[in-house]
Amino acid sequence: MKGKQMSNETRNNYINRIIVVINFIEKNLEQELSLKCLSKMACFSPFPFHRSFLAITGETLNAFITRKRIEKIAALLLTGTRDHLTDLAFKYGFNSANSFSRAFKKFYGVTPTAFTENFSKIGIAVLTYEKYICSINHMKSK
Repeated sequence: MKGKQMSNETRNNYINRIIVVINFIEKNLEQELSLKCLSKMACFSPFPFHRSFLAITGETLNAFITRKRIEKIAALLLTGTRDHLTDLAFKYGFNSANSFSRAFKKFYGVTPTAFTENFSKIGIAVLTYEKYICSINHMKSK
């Protein structure tokens, strides 16, 4: 809507459509999450969807999906998964263990192994998801 102010009703409609997609992504991190499929779900064509998603969330669709997948794997690591890192990387859409490790390190500043070891060193054996989020937020604010 170049040159025109978007009405509150239209804005709320766009936000609600993006929220539907966000909820779907969060529940389906193990699935292929393509721009085409997600934009269709939100009743947008791909380019306007991508632009609206960025405007509403402050992240590109790909960055959002990657972040959510990394956070999910980090939560699994902290809550004591028996799955190997490589298996988790492939399960959550990374092409290789190396690409996952690079993305994880970029996000948290440490490798997945160091991340897990740092938490075990301070005596955190098992966390609930809520405690994990608080811990991660605390780590990221340092």
